[in-house]
Amino acid sequence: MPEKTARQRLIEALTDHLYSTRQLAGMLALPERQIEDHLLHIVRSLRRDRTRRFIMEPALCQDCRFVFRERTRLTCPSRCPRCRSESISVPRYRIELIDVRT
Repeated sequence: MPEKTARQRLIEALTDHLYSTRQLAGMLALPERQIEDHLLHIVRSLRRDRTRRFIMEPALCQDCRFVFRERTRLTCPSRCPRCRSESISVPRYRIELIDVRT
């Protein structure tokens, strides 16, 4: 049986678990930048999947508590637009299973 691809392992890790790109990179032994690239593809493929949904917990400014809700990019912002602080918590991601029984 062939070994799972990096994306398959990433989807498996994110299903019902919340992780940052740094945590995922450590778990899967891949560079963070590569994890971000894979996440972009996963987001696109899950848009068509009615059984799973990609969830992003947005980044948060540690100083003024600004939440980056409107941000669509998956990378961590460099500074807060409100207070200009660079103390930003990283976004975290997970895949939620959807019950489609009707």
